[in-house]
Amino acid sequence: MLRRFVKKTGTAPTRRSALAAYAALAFGACAALALGGCATSPREAPPDPEPSIDSVARKDPRSVLSAAIASSLAGELDRAERAVDEALAAAMDKTTLALGLEARAWILFLSGSGEEARRALDESASVGAPLSPGRAVLEFRLAAADDLAAARERAALAIAQGIGDRAARAMAVMLGEADLRDVAIDTPEAAAEYATYLAGYGMRPAAEGPVAAASGEPPVIVVSEPESHGADEATVQVARLACRDALARVPGLRVVDSDSRRAALDELELSLAGSPAGRRDVAIGGLFSADYVASGSVVASGSGWLVAYSLSSAEDGRIVASDFSMAADHRAIMAAASRFAASVDGLAP
Repeated sequence: MLRRFVKKTGTAPTRRSALAAYAALAFGACAALALGGCATSPREAPPDPEPSIDSVARKDPRSVLSAAIASSLAGELDRAERAVDEALAAAMDKTTLALGLEARAWILFLSGSGEEARRALDESASVGAPLSPGRAVLEFRLAAADDLAAARERAALAIAQGIGDRAARAMAVMLGEADLRDVAIDTPEAAAEYATYLAGYGMRPAAEGPVAAASGEPPVIVVSEPESHGADEATVQVARLACRDALARVPGLRVVDSDSRRAALDELELSLAGSPAGRRDVAIGGLFSADYVASGSVVASGSGWLVAYSLSSAEDGRIVASDFSMAADHRAIMAAASRFAASVDGLAP
């Protein structure tokens, strides 16, 4: 499978070594739980972190605000807020002021303060600057928390105003109308932008999956390898195996690992190279006689990894559930997989 903008700093880990690393990590997590401990895991830092806020020239307010949001995604909220306050204090024009207020709204939103974020975003809009991509996506995110249908209408209006390709694609991904695996994320700037737009979003499936409702039998889910956008092989395998194990723990689901038929899968993927993700999911689902395909993407950014899990119908490739989480290390990826699995338990009969 294609790996995008991966920087090689030595011998790349093999699939076997990646599996061994995941097994050791999973065993260690289980042992910690059994002993009732709460040890801090070592941090597996993603490659090439973005410059810190302190290293960004203060004369470039856009870079300062971008770095502030990156710090917020990494959990450094105090630092992010200080940077935004400094940028607002130095703002000399309407555009910079609006961007600063928008960055403050994003930081509040990512920290879980939805109402405060809404007020900050309203203040940004009142400045009178043109609609920015970031403001359009955040307005969509805030609307989606209350009413997805209203958020869909808001997205259509924003896209009609020409808010930029990345913002439009991000909203389509969140609505399940596009797949992140099909999106070109080939620069650190693109990775950072998508991480900001998508982190923390999730879409749950219908209350009861159509397969379960029709047959009463446990739906079959095949777990395929996530797409890498700058992530190393070991991290991609952790994401896949963590998803497999988390789904296997959900009562009423039958989970199949695509590696169980690796030769046939490799041949199938070769024949489908360059095809849309949905078409590949239909083919993989047919190979394993599955009802759904669980996959996703792992995007390396300066704030960590954006881990995107998705569940697609093997009948038509339509996305029925998704989850987007920021992860600073491999243990956080395992936690993200558990949240995703918990969100799809409604598929069981």
